Amino acid sequence: MALPASFLRDGFVEPAQLRKSAKRRRLLIGSDGKSDTGKTEFACSAPGPGIVICLDRGFDAMLDNATPPKTRRTDFAFKVITAPTATQASQNTYVEYWRAFYSVYVKALENPEAVTVVLDGDSDSWELQRLAEHGRLTGIFPQTRYSDVYAARRAMINRAWDAGKIVIATNKVKTEYRTVRDRDGNVVLDPKTGEEKREKTGDVERQGFPDQEYLWQIQLRHLYQPARINPLTKKLIPQQWGIRITKCKVNTGLVGTELWGSDCHFQGLVQLVYPHIPLSEWGF
Repeated sequence: MALPASFLRDGFVEPAQLRKSAKRRRLLIGSDGKSDTGKTEFACSAPGPGIVICLDRGFDAMLDNATPPKTRRTDFAFKVITAPTATQASQNTYVEYWRAFYSVYVKALENPEAVTVVLDGDSDSWELQRLAEHGRLTGIFPQTRYSDVYAARRAMINRAWDAGKIVIATNKVKTEYRTVRDRDGNVVLDPKTGEEKREKTGDVERQGFPDQEYLWQIQLRHLYQPARINPLTKKLIPQQWGIRITKCKVNTGLVGTELWGSDCHFQGLVQLVYPHIPLSEWGF
């Protein structure tokens, strides 16, 4: 059914026309994982030319790999951002480093030739942003802890979406805790502090900006399995890297799906999530 002429006159168009107006597909991917689980390697399998902004100090181990996977692109450029961590500097110094980082971030997003932009160490950028805002990470009043810095972070992610590119942000993980409750479901308080009692879940959770549910189209957890012996065949199973989809806006039925080994790369992910979209629309 055709749209009313008044819609078109006022600039409201069909979805197909929106797609035609874009040169390539945009996609925001937030990923996390323990050390050495292939976060940066996966990001560098996305379409190029690409730019990697390195805040994670562990990126060089990936570049030193003598046998990189075939999916690693060779048309990615890197820029290392060094910044002091908590307690190392004054608030004014943190502000200077944050402004320098954000300037690089904006330049990467605005570069018309960059198909993919990778923020390698998004959790580190969140720490730097809070240090620039408050000068410390603890002892901040609740009413000021989340207001301005949360709004600024959402604007930062919205800017990535507006760029119309593939943007991938990697994050570290931390030990996950849950609130302890009694048999009736009531929160158990710590007798020493008076605060709610917490216990380890045995799992990990993402570090960094916590309010990411509505801002990223796909969320990933990076996985690693060391080499091991098959108990049935007694043969050696080589080490493997993988990803688990933890959020997928376009198809929630894919949450929990894992891709391992030769399928663990950007192309394998988008072919699974978007089987109807030609790879050429992603920039391949």
